[in-house]
Amino acid sequence: MPSKITLPHRLCSHLSNVAKGSIARTAVPYTTSNLAISTILLRHGLISNVTLGDARQADPATFQNLTVDQRRLWLEMKYRNGLPVLRQLDLISKPSFHIVVTRDELGRILRGKRARNIGGVGMGEILIVKTPDDKGKARTGRDAYMDGWEAWRAGLGGELILRAA
Repeated sequence: MPSKITLPHRLCSHLSNVAKGSIARTAVPYTTSNLAISTILLRHGLISNVTLGDARQADPATFQNLTVDQRRLWLEMKYRNGLPVLRQLDLISKPSFHIVVTRDELGRILRGKRARNIGGVGMGEILIVKTPDDKGKARTGRDAYMDGWEAWRAGLGGELILRAA
């Protein structure tokens, strides 16, 4: 069985290309990280819908009967006046270089100031953070990824994954 690990940089580049190409719907592999990140984008209004399905169509009724390789998340992009709402999606941590910040550093970045060579978050931007559990290990599931303000309010720092505007 092939490994189903999908790194956030693949989702980031895919969604950037879809937005630039003015494509209404796209499918990405179903992983917990893709689900968590797309749910955060949905909550902040940068995409309009997330649906479960297979490689051909969005169909939640048949999702449970599919194999892991056949499962997909269907994302509907949001456009206003012909322009994508998701204008920019920038990866912060790279696969070869992870940037981990404390709660205090995260607070500085969220207030628009620099910390650890990372520019502050601007108006209309969100920051997605992969948070550790209380023992310092990475969390599992959807609660591993939070937007920056959620992580800061919870008293957590973590790995800076991406910023979206």
